[in-house]
Amino acid sequence: MKLDQDDVTRICQRVVDHEMDTGYVAEQFDISRRRVQQLAKQYRESGEIPDLDTPGRKPYAEFPDDLEERILDLHQHLGAGADAISHVLRVRDDLSIATNRVHAILEEFERVTENPNKQGRRRPWVRFERKYAGVTVHMDWYRNNRDDHVLAVEDDASRYVFDLIETDSSSAAAIVELLDSVCEQWECPVPILEVITDHGSEFVNTHQDDRPCLDHDFEGYLHDNDIMHTLGKVGRPQSNGKIERFYQTYDKHRWRLGSVDAFLTFYNEERPHMSLDWDNLETPKGAFDRLRPSSEDDIEDLLATEVGTHE
Repeated sequence: MKLDQDDVTRICQRVVDHEMDTGYVAEQFDISRRRVQQLAKQYRESGEIPDLDTPGRKPYAEFPDDLEERILDLHQHLGAGADAISHVLRVRDDLSIATNRVHAILEEFERVTENPNKQGRRRPWVRFERKYAGVTVHMDWYRNNRDDHVLAVEDDASRYVFDLIETDSSSAAAIVELLDSVCEQWECPVPILEVITDHGSEFVNTHQDDRPCLDHDFEGYLHDNDIMHTLGKVGRPQSNGKIERFYQTYDKHRWRLGSVDAFLTFYNEERPHMSLDWDNLETPKGAFDRLRPSSEDDIEDLLATEVGTHE
């Protein structure tokens, strides 16, 4: 028989207050004599009727009073979903909270939206990633919802975005100007050695198969600066998938933050990235600092093995 709190009260009173036999009381409530003895002992020692423990997860009331406020603040500041928010609460605030509880609170406050483009992965795939930061970058053009042409330079190893521009039109000249600015602005032990792009006409001469085409602004710039140009496989967007994923974050947060600089600060320095050291809430800036080559041995190893192995 499953007891409720009233049953526990009656059992304790009958055994302790009225001195009834524990075996007789156990038969009345269809439970074991040992269970009756346990309840009676607690009542004798404390003078209070024992509370009936409820199995399962801890009740909502045992969480901090400001739990909803914390969840909504993280959702607003990070623009993250239930999985990321629950992880931040576990790591940062030491709260043992399940993702589905966070999701339920977000749903209650109408902060959950379905992603129409989200599909289940058909098969596992191995993600390519450089060992050192500042070596290989991804570049790609993107058209935002305001009809601007957006171009970003993203580090492969750390996901750090060096810079981003929004222009009226895409061109090879704009790519050269942005990449050249990044190469001059950022002090690294080694220069950028490789750029990964798709086959867009701004990146390559689509009428020529041999590379590089020195008459093409971007291909010529890479050749003159000893930068390897790696093209993603046609029909395989994963080759440049990191920057495509970055543009999803750009769409989600760019306009609420006001300016490009504010957005890049948020993306690089404030928002933990799930593909980095997620257990320690690492940001792209933190990963960039951690993964930069720091010794001559690192640089020699990098020059010998790091570039030219991407597929």
